[in-house]
Amino acid sequence: MRVRFILLVVGLFAGLTVTMIVAASYVDLREEEKKAIDNATTLAKTISRLAVPHLLHHQYRTLEKELESIAADPYVHRAEVYDPSDDLRIDGDPRHSFMDSAAPSSVIRDVLTSGYRQVRLTDGMVEIALPVVAREGEPPVGVAFVAMVRPDAADVVRTIWQRNALIAIFLIAGAMPLTFHFGNGFLRPVRHLTRVAHRVSAGDFDAPFPVDRKDEIGVLARAYSEMVNTIRGNLERIHQLAFIDSVTKLCNRECFRGEMEQVIARAERVADTFAVLFVDLDRFKRVNDTYGHDVGDKLLAAVARGLTVTICGSEAGVSPTRGATHEARLPITARGPVVARLGGDEFAVFLPGCRSPEAAGLVAEAVLGAVRNTGAVDGIPIAVGASIGIALYPRDGRTYTTLLKNADIAMYAAKKAGGMGYSYYNAEIDRAAADRVRLETELQEAVSRGELVLHYQPQVSARTGDLVGVEALLRWNHPQRGLIGPGAFIDLAEETGLIVEIGRWVLRDACQQGARWHAAGRRLRVAVNISMAQFRDPEGFSAMVIGVLEETGLPPSLLELEITESMAMRDATEIARVVDPLREAGIRFAIDDFGTGYSSLAHLTRLPFDIFKIDRNFTAGIGSDQSAEVIVQTILAMARSLDYETVAEGVETTEQLAFLTHNGCTMAQGYLVGKPMSLADMEAWMKTGWSGSQETAGSGTATREEAELDPVLGS
Repeated sequence: MRVRFILLVVGLFAGLTVTMIVAASYVDLREEEKKAIDNATTLAKTISRLAVPHLLHHQYRTLEKELESIAADPYVHRAEVYDPSDDLRIDGDPRHSFMDSAAPSSVIRDVLTSGYRQVRLTDGMVEIALPVVAREGEPPVGVAFVAMVRPDAADVVRTIWQRNALIAIFLIAGAMPLTFHFGNGFLRPVRHLTRVAHRVSAGDFDAPFPVDRKDEIGVLARAYSEMVNTIRGNLERIHQLAFIDSVTKLCNRECFRGEMEQVIARAERVADTFAVLFVDLDRFKRVNDTYGHDVGDKLLAAVARGLTVTICGSEAGVSPTRGATHEARLPITARGPVVARLGGDEFAVFLPGCRSPEAAGLVAEAVLGAVRNTGAVDGIPIAVGASIGIALYPRDGRTYTTLLKNADIAMYAAKKAGGMGYSYYNAEIDRAAADRVRLETELQEAVSRGELVLHYQPQVSARTGDLVGVEALLRWNHPQRGLIGPGAFIDLAEETGLIVEIGRWVLRDACQQGARWHAAGRRLRVAVNISMAQFRDPEGFSAMVIGVLEETGLPPSLLELEITESMAMRDATEIARVVDPLREAGIRFAIDDFGTGYSSLAHLTRLPFDIFKIDRNFTAGIGSDQSAEVIVQTILAMARSLDYETVAEGVETTEQLAFLTHNGCTMAQGYLVGKPMSLADMEAWMKTGWSGSQETAGSGTATREEAELDPVLGS
């Protein structure tokens, strides 16, 4: 930088010097030319005054002698007088005589014509012509002409450049030491500031800046210092965002990955072992839906604190697990266990040095106790549980991804077993998880390939036995597994979001078939099950239903939409907001699986529904379980008082049908009437009819294996 600074100063000085020399050369040259013109003019005036008496008395010889003496000057190239009266030219050249005839030059003619002085600059000469006037105001009696030598421009410029260049050399020689001195004084703090900046860029944010200076360097240093402090704060914030969960202040997924990968690298060298616990809260979504996400976040933070105390011990450094026996204390190593939040309601626990499944199981029991004892949040008593999956290194995997995946698979096995427990990873669980993933992929392809089909189950009047409607039931005609009921894939459809597309297809296909039956003279109600996922966009769902009816031509009064009792009770106000406009259009609504969702009479009076569908579990107890009969009688009495129609599901015997009819049930649906059938079988069933004395309809005896296909879309 110092060399560049000195070169800059020298360059500026040299440039200024050259500019000064050029300007001075131009000014001096113009000055020399002006001086030459002035000298020539003075000499021309002298000749003009001298020529007046000679021209008036025609004393040409005397005038010629005087001009010769003037022309003897080496700077005078020519001196002459022109007498227009005699057309004579008298000059100072002894080789010529005034008697010699010669035409006057153009500049002399210009003076005679204009009466004014004429100046002409030629190469190396200055020519001046003046009128010779005897008296002021009279016409000129002649013209005086002088040609003098001009100063050579090259000689003038050379002289100027030599003089000024010599001055510039002396100035530069004297200025260089001063430049070095002031350059060093100016650049020294800049170099120091640069060194500090390099240290900061290398990661040393504690490097001292010269902020005590009062000059511009100090201002710059203070600005740098403030910038570094801001960067330090931002880096800390970035670290928090990158590695610390903002809700629970635990390690996040990326931090957890880094910790595990370091321990895995060490474990491979020393043949160590450890365990990973994947913890997922049970019923957490219900907390968010009921109390809001703010309470949910506070619950997560409370669970995180409980896990930290349970897993890592107290602040004093003691590490007993809360709620566990002495034998269940963690095998704390120098590195120590790690608790992390992976996202949502999922946590992970890393247990270095845990060498047996039994030890990991004891820790899992302690974690379950810690979650169960979380307590109240904002004064709200909240009960949550947890499902835990356990994977051990190296038995269940040798990489972070494999271990966490297998612990996750084991957690789903624990959740599927009912929750509030833990499960170890094993190959059978892995196969089931892989099968679920394959089924998920095949389900997406099944929708596009048209493998989904509808079966129909008849609904008859309990009093007359007449066919009054059908329920559309979803089936998957799998190319390898055969006919699959919705219980095997509806959960997958919910998780992947395919349920909305599938539900739209089911509704359209069922309405198209209902419209065909209506056009053929059969006025049958078509019941279609609705998933809660379809209600999440109320306006879009209502528009979709109305659009399907307009597209297919099915009268709205022949469409019956079914939602489960648990769905209806979840948010009665929201359900009513979706149902009301569709009921006004003529569509009927039914509560499916009634009796299993713990309905309250207060909610029932506010729900705009038309039909109760009695759950098959209560129907099955008729004739053998007096409690079930009492429940069915109560439901039927409640329906009559609220002016609801009723459909009894799962009717399999004539005794059940007789009991239901006697107690006022409106419609019956079950294997006594007819099992779920393909469209072709349903058409054949309609032709043969049904008599109440039959035990079954369709294709012989109804088996429990067939009954397992009965779960419908959304149930």
